[in-house]
Amino acid sequence: MGLISVVPFIDVDFTSAVFPFPKFTMGQTNYRIYIIDTETGERCVWFLGTTLDSWTLAVPRYVWNLPWHAGKVKFDCTVNEASGLYDKYHMQTTSNWAEATVSLIQSESDQFDFPGFPDVESALVYLTHPLAGFYYRRDGKLGTYRVWHKELAVKPAQLASANFKLLSTLGIVMESEQSSPYSVLIEPINEFTIYLPPTVIE
Repeated sequence: MGLISVVPFIDVDFTSAVFPFPKFTMGQTNYRIYIIDTETGERCVWFLGTTLDSWTLAVPRYVWNLPWHAGKVKFDCTVNEASGLYDKYHMQTTSNWAEATVSLIQSESDQFDFPGFPDVESALVYLTHPLAGFYYRRDGKLGTYRVWHKELAVKPAQLASANFKLLSTLGIVMESEQSSPYSVLIEPINEFTIYLPPTVIE
């Protein structure tokens, strides 16, 4: 089973745990393919790249050579305080590298559905808990970094519309296919730790 995921989110209070660093809030979208590390057997992701809506892009792009690109990311979202579900979810990214729009709808009747997995738990571990990522740096070298987060309390949603230009440009998922995703998972907030700087693999 080969899966690719698009993960839009807002970094809230992004900062460094090691160095004195101000806090930032910025929109971001990660494009990733699920892979298995053939040496360790660990389930990981391959990063095609990231769009970031912040001047701090200069650090990951030019200092660490990460495949991160500039984009203006706008979210228009409303969470129902009573149900915890989204009454509205719309994201739009303006970017020369990866222009994108996505709108989701969510209701109490939405159910998890993961064809090909033995149960919901194993599917969620596979889809939401890869902790290592690999990618080609902007200088062509292979890079990696790791993240950590507690178990994600995601809920299912339905796709209203989507257009991820990068996926169709690369011929990975054509625009007509993007309206039928394998799954849509969403969570209002979670805390992530990213172990930086990234590592160069020789």
